[in-house]
Amino acid sequence: MAIGFKEKLGLGHFPVGMYFPKVKPEDAISFKSKGNGCILPLIYKSAKGKTIAIDQDSTGWNCSAFYLGYQDWIFEGIECFLSDGVVNGREGERFIKTSKQAKSFVEFYKPKTLNTEVTVFKPLSDFEQHETPEIVIFFSNPDELSALVYLLHFNSPESEDRIVTRFISGCGSIVTLPMKLKREGKMQAVWGMHDISVRRRLPKELMTLAMPYDLFVEINKDIDQSFIITESWKAIKDRNIQDDAND
Repeated sequence: MAIGFKEKLGLGHFPVGMYFPKVKPEDAISFKSKGNGCILPLIYKSAKGKTIAIDQDSTGWNCSAFYLGYQDWIFEGIECFLSDGVVNGREGERFIKTSKQAKSFVEFYKPKTLNTEVTVFKPLSDFEQHETPEIVIFFSNPDELSALVYLLHFNSPESEDRIVTRFISGCGSIVTLPMKLKREGKMQAVWGMHDISVRRRLPKELMTLAMPYDLFVEINKDIDQSFIITESWKAIKDRNIQDDAND
């Protein structure tokens, strides 16, 4: 299903599945230690065919550890850092107007229970029959993102809540918020990678769309009846394939 979906849309990257096994896959790439960097470039490698594993001993920076549920706070003074304060000599990011608002924001995403499992990202096509992803993540350019938006609305064109987008970190937009919505029983996709501090670490044309696996299965059922059989989409698909070849 994953291979067919990628080929029909002409996607430049593999759809990525995320799940929580008890142990790290043997072939997985991960940080060698905790606090060792931003996890987004690492996760992006899974869209290129790699298996990525993160656990409580290899979480990357504190923000990643928090958004993946391995610790219950980012660091002391995070509310000042997200607003206009200075923390450990670093100027604030000015993402949120006041530190009070920033503290409330972080508290909203604070994990209720800490994650004790492994968080694995790998191409959806690499999942075994006994494995089921929690979330499917697309690293997409504007053409591909448009196609995914239209597929999400193909069977519900008047829906106002099939896709949500919010202020949140890059890893929060592909893990924390999608999982929060999934656990609340909401079949919604999250348009993400708006994070100013992370965008410079990824190709400038890429954004993300993350959705529950069941929602991916739903849009895949109707794909052969959709716009993908039209000349309009063929022209867009062909230009993306040509761009990838030139790269």
